[in-house]
Amino acid sequence: MKTITVIKQDYQGQETHRYLGRLIELLPHEIKIEAFFDRDETIVEGIILHREDRFIESYFDNRWYNIFEIHDRVDDHVKGWYCNICYPTDIYEDFITYRDLALDLLVYPNGNQVVLDEDEFSSLPLSPKVQTAARQALFELQGLF
Repeated sequence: MKTITVIKQDYQGQETHRYLGRLIELLPHEIKIEAFFDRDETIVEGIILHREDRFIESYFDNRWYNIFEIHDRVDDHVKGWYCNICYPTDIYEDFITYRDLALDLLVYPNGNQVVLDEDEFSSLPLSPKVQTAARQALFELQGLF
């Protein structure tokens, strides 16, 4: 199975994290990969992320977000969805890059939603056009879930 390198960047394009995933599906404007959480235990709004939790990650080159479906490492139940608001993803043959805009949406299995990092997003020196696209992406995601 094909390995894909995921490169997360900050809003300015500086690399902040890099990890490997396995290609699941490649569509005209979407790539879907499987990756495993590679950090120490982290708690995000009550959801505990453990090292080796399984993530099914969907990236789009024509949308201002990506979606991570989070599965428990032990029994594979869905813990929730973590959605990053970001510039459209650059998809290449062996790697992808995305520029994160700090604004996130966390969706619980019961459908409840929490918007994260609004203050951080608001403090970024983004153009009005980028701010509008990011807010529209958040609105679109909220409707999807």
